[in-house]
Amino acid sequence: MSSMRHNSSNTRVVVVALFLLSTTLGICDGSAIDPRKKPSAVTVINEVEGGPKLMVHCKSKNDDIGVHILPPHQNIRWGFRPDFFGRTLFFCAMDWGEGLHWFHIYVESRDYDRCKDCRWLIKKGGPCLTNQERDSCHYWNKKSMW
Repeated sequence: MSSMRHNSSNTRVVVVALFLLSTTLGICDGSAIDPRKKPSAVTVINEVEGGPKLMVHCKSKNDDIGVHILPPHQNIRWGFRPDFFGRTLFFCAMDWGEGLHWFHIYVESRDYDRCKDCRWLIKKGGPCLTNQERDSCHYWNKKSMW
């Protein structure tokens, strides 16, 4: 009987340990954050030529940053902790009156090592990642985001 009690006690310890691990990593809610990775942030800045307001809607699989209307030179910024499995992805749909454009604004495999605060200047031709060394401009994504 004491060995049965011992096995039951060990099972309880394992279950509690797995629960604590899964909540720490965020696995239970599907986000699977990695507490060992440094927090990251994204800033989107309206630098569209001609000075129109910029409608921005950014989201990931688990987070919707919402719709924001940015006057010229204004920005939105959000922070997050990258995914445990290296799959963090945010995309943004943008419109300044010339049709909807979109871009993968944060791709962990592309951005984690190159920027912890990724600052994107939004221009008509596409978004430009800016840092202290130089800008890295990209074209808008072509495939449908839906």
